[in-house]
Amino acid sequence: MKKALVCGAGGFAGTHLVRQLKKEGYFVRGVDIKKPDFSKTAADEFKLLDLRIKENCQKALKIKGDFDEVYQLAADRGGAGYMVPKETEMMYSNILINAYMIDEAVKAKVKKYFFSSSVCIYRDMKIGEK
Repeated sequence: MKKALVCGAGGFAGTHLVRQLKKEGYFVRGVDIKKPDFSKTAADEFKLLDLRIKENCQKALKIKGDFDEVYQLAADRGGAGYMVPKETEMMYSNILINAYMIDEAVKAKVKKYFFSSSVCIYRDMKIGEK
C-alpha cells in the first residue's frame, strides 16, 4: 500500500486530496495547524502540527517505513482582508513551511514531492477595477 503525507490537509484542497488518495487505496496522514472546517477528515491519521517549526516537519514525516509521496499544500493564506495587513508575515511563514518541508522530505528519502503554491493569488488592482 502506498503511503502519502498531505500537508495542509485541513484546508479546502487538502481535504479533497485526502479523500481522493483514500479512494485510490493509499494510507494517508494529514497534517495541518487546524482540523478541516466542514467535514471529518478521511485521513488514516491526522496530526495537528505547525509546519513553520522544523521539528514538526520531522514529526510529520516520521513513520514506519517511508512515505512514497508528499503533497505540500500547507500555506499561511486568507482572503484579501487577511492578506493585505499581513503580507510580510505570511511570506515569512510560507518560506519556513516550504524550506523545512522540502529539506526534511529529502532527508527522509521521499520519492515524490508535490508542491502547490497558495490558491489565493491576486493581481494588483485598484479598488472597483474589474
